[in-house]
Amino acid sequence: MLDFLLGNDPLSGIVAFFLVLIPLILIHELGHFIAAKLVGITVLEFGIGFPPRMAKLFTWHETEFTLNWLPLGGFVRPLGDDLVRPLDEESVEKDRTEALNRHVQQTKSVNEVSPLRRIFFMAAGALANFILAFFLFALIALMGIPEPIGSSVEVIHVAPQSPLAEAGVQEGDVILTLNGQHFQDTQEFLTELHNLDEETATLTLQRGDEREPLTLTFTPSRTGEQRGAGSYAQIAGVVPDAPADQAGIKPGDVVIAFNGKTISGMDDFRDLTQANAGKEVTVTIQRGDELFDVSLTPRLNPPEGQGAMGIVIWPAFGDAETGLIYREGFVQETYVPQPLGTALRFGFERIGFVISTTASIPSQLISGALSPEEARPVSIVGVSQIGGVALQQSIEEGRPAVILNFIAMISVALGFFNLLPLPALDGGRILFVLIEIVRGRPIAPEREGVVHLVGLALLLSLSVVFILNDVLNPITNLLR
Repeated sequence: MLDFLLGNDPLSGIVAFFLVLIPLILIHELGHFIAAKLVGITVLEFGIGFPPRMAKLFTWHETEFTLNWLPLGGFVRPLGDDLVRPLDEESVEKDRTEALNRHVQQTKSVNEVSPLRRIFFMAAGALANFILAFFLFALIALMGIPEPIGSSVEVIHVAPQSPLAEAGVQEGDVILTLNGQHFQDTQEFLTELHNLDEETATLTLQRGDEREPLTLTFTPSRTGEQRGAGSYAQIAGVVPDAPADQAGIKPGDVVIAFNGKTISGMDDFRDLTQANAGKEVTVTIQRGDELFDVSLTPRLNPPEGQGAMGIVIWPAFGDAETGLIYREGFVQETYVPQPLGTALRFGFERIGFVISTTASIPSQLISGALSPEEARPVSIVGVSQIGGVALQQSIEEGRPAVILNFIAMISVALGFFNLLPLPALDGGRILFVLIEIVRGRPIAPEREGVVHLVGLALLLSLSVVFILNDVLNPITNLLR
């Protein structure tokens, strides 16, 4: 069950839960605690974890610091308030008696401070999350932020007996440098390679999951008249039982020709497919060193999102002189440490970016820029799953910035979510204070309490649904 619960690596997910969520919730509650002290609110308890209580750790002034059995963060219990709502007068007096029994000379409940002080106390948890995120983002910038240094070339196929093949270049290799120099795109790489006729050349390339790049040396030579690059289409995915699948087309295949005519690129292949929907066609495929034809009939009315042949394609190119079929690879980056001033500005900008991106999700859903699956709410289980992936990546790459960036983003999201004007959240509590300011008198604690309890029940119910979704359909599936 843990494999489903926490992604592919249960241990990483569990570690991420304790490394990310619990500290962030404690930081949030610490913000409330400090704010309460600043505005004079009496705090009866600061709990690590949730009840039932395991042990009382110590008492500082009027506040008991406790360790509790449920490891879900922590809480602050101020006088006159429980975890989500104000208490009635009778309960407030019980809290006051508890404080007096600890020999507290002066007590003050949450509702006994001014509205503005209450707003500060209620917003301080989110503020603490934002402050933590700011320092983490700034630290990341001091450690180094990525800057592009060039492109790469992904090898789809290399012609047998060509200098590149004889040097050891293989399908799937990603070429990183030529003679120790980066290049801005594939065209620059090929131009430089063509200019090295009969001169020794050195390639640095990445192969599979090997951590260290490989270095190959060879001598380019002209094998015939240069004819320029051809444009093709590579199969990135095949829908099961679609015409392409039934014809034997596989991911990685390269479409060279359509009905015996060489295609001029991905768009040309797509147009020819649409123009011949419902007719049997012949597609010429390059698979490794093998070149062969397959016959199939593109569908006139394919299922939504599948296309006439049932394939996903991306652009591929051929270079006759080198014998390469290739496509544009990933952008290569290097990490450049930033000066303090730039790092601080980066911290502010990243917080603004995360907040604006989160706030724009509804509009992106409406416009179709995001699918419901991509924008689905994530529970603590989903956060742990993603955190496990970030933790693994951070360890594998030896870059603490990966997990620190994830912690900072979750910290901003936690603060932002808690400020939403929803019952039982800090934002919902603040909304009631604002209503009090407008109407000139507070709403009865009993009535406000009912609203927050109903809101809490709804939030907990939704949380159960989101947790089950993350268990049965791990969010990490979207990262693959």
